[in-house]
Amino acid sequence: MKNSLRILTATLFSMSLAACSAGPTGENSLEPEVEAGLHQGVQIVDLQPGFSFTVRFVQGQDVIFMQAIRGRETPAEYQNDPSVPKYEIDARITDKEGRLLYVRRGGDDFVDPTWEDDLTFSESLPPATSSNRKLFEMVTAASKVLDAELARTAGAEAMASVLPEIGALREFGRSAPQALEASDLAVAAHVNTYGLIPPVAGGGGTDGPEDAQKYLDAGWYFIAVHRKSISFTFGTGDHSATRIHKYNTTSGGYTYFDFCNHGTCAGDMGEKCRLTMINKPSWTAMTCSTEYNTWSNSPGHNCHDDTRVQMAAFVYGPSMARNQYWCNDGDSSVDLSGGFEQGGSPDCNEGTDTGYNHPSMLNFWASNTASATQNTAQFSLVLAEGATYQISTCGNVSTDTVMRLKNAAGTEIAYNDDDYGCSYNRASTLNFTAPASGSYTLHVGCYSTLSCNGKVWVKLVSSTTPPPPPPPPPPPPNYYSATNTNYAMQNYASFWYWLNAGTTYQFSTCGTSSTDTYLRLEYYDINTYAISEVTVNDDACGLQSTITYTVTTAGYYFIQAGCYSSSTCDGAVNMTITGYAPVEAVPYEEQYYY
Repeated sequence: MKNSLRILTATLFSMSLAACSAGPTGENSLEPEVEAGLHQGVQIVDLQPGFSFTVRFVQGQDVIFMQAIRGRETPAEYQNDPSVPKYEIDARITDKEGRLLYVRRGGDDFVDPTWEDDLTFSESLPPATSSNRKLFEMVTAASKVLDAELARTAGAEAMASVLPEIGALREFGRSAPQALEASDLAVAAHVNTYGLIPPVAGGGGTDGPEDAQKYLDAGWYFIAVHRKSISFTFGTGDHSATRIHKYNTTSGGYTYFDFCNHGTCAGDMGEKCRLTMINKPSWTAMTCSTEYNTWSNSPGHNCHDDTRVQMAAFVYGPSMARNQYWCNDGDSSVDLSGGFEQGGSPDCNEGTDTGYNHPSMLNFWASNTASATQNTAQFSLVLAEGATYQISTCGNVSTDTVMRLKNAAGTEIAYNDDDYGCSYNRASTLNFTAPASGSYTLHVGCYSTLSCNGKVWVKLVSSTTPPPPPPPPPPPPNYYSATNTNYAMQNYASFWYWLNAGTTYQFSTCGTSSTDTYLRLEYYDINTYAISEVTVNDDACGLQSTITYTVTTAGYYFIQAGCYSSSTCDGAVNMTITGYAPVEAVPYEEQYYY
């Protein structure tokens, strides 16, 4: 089944393009590309009972695809709580070209590993023409009728076999309006406080090589931790998961990534806390690769470990492999184990007890460093312009440390020896707002010729650089811009239509432009491939043009939209029906039956 699913994944978007090709707008296009008449509502693309389904949902000319795949069962300890999903379900929602609106990962890896490649593919696409907000409204609408439509078209038994997958998509459909509101408020808070600043690169840091694959593209992100109490097989405890909100500054749209961490996803839990929005470069929101273990004992991890790994990746990294630190740290004193060892759930702070710093991360030992000018421990940091970071050894050393921060050119731009705000004032702290996005190197050493050891922790304090405002909406599909068209006889834009005999149509640029437009209506004979001109118009309403025509022969027609003489113009060609062919009345005859 997985092989056939991958084939479906590879062909899904090409199918949608073939089914959804809209009227042409290209210059001098002579091939009819008339809207084929999309089937409205929910339509099954693929259904594999007990495993997965894919549907297409159409409203007008807008299309979304919704897909869900069943993974393995959620941990046995979760099965006692009926509010917890029984399976680790992956789900995703895209527009008709494949741009992601929503991705959900139920466990540590996607059931279909090609989904990670599709994340990268989605980010490579040009900005969408459909309204991002309208598509999310469609998500909510479609999620409400999935079960009924699947039962109607595939049968009640087939529908019932994928109820867990339906539930996964419905969960996001329910929470989508709240997610959009949270994203809007986060963007507005930055803009209202700091004003509008163009986007820049940004990020976190690492004390080792970055993971090779970065499947979340650069953009404005914030990460929210969600939690709820659940009934384990051995008592009540906490489950946590994360939702990552992305604001795309190119399209002005949002994308959401849910990491369910083996249990309930963010949409069905309350938000506990969030980390501030920053403009990150390409990055990866990690999960552990070790096996699940409720108590977070070696060689395993639990949901809270995954949550903390995702926060660490957001702030400074990731600076770890998927089998390090929280993912494989034995019976650690900083484990969060559902309320039974160190209770509770992760917090959005720099602490090692419940936050995104691990006691074993960014550790160092040095000697004879001449106050951090030689023999230093070095940590690479990738910082975001306008974001303020606190980088410190306070609370993690008992010896005299010195820190120096250098930019990519090797120039020292920040220094600290003694942090007098720390209870041990021989520790070091940098409060640093990055002047530019990019790579920095932190040199950590000891005062004079002393030896020292300890740990550096990093805190994301704030981001004073706001995201830019959304771009203007894309032009409508009936918009054109042209120059030197010689009265719409060259360099023009073509708009194709199927026109019915006896019907009166009006094609007009009136009210859509302040330039001098010119329209020609042409007939295309599908039998002889001949093109003949029907009528033209130059100035029907000021400098704009209107053609009104009652069709005598049904068939393909197209508008050649151009400009007067050699001028430059633009506008939108609006088509309206102003009259219908008369319908012959059928005389009424009263019928008698005996």
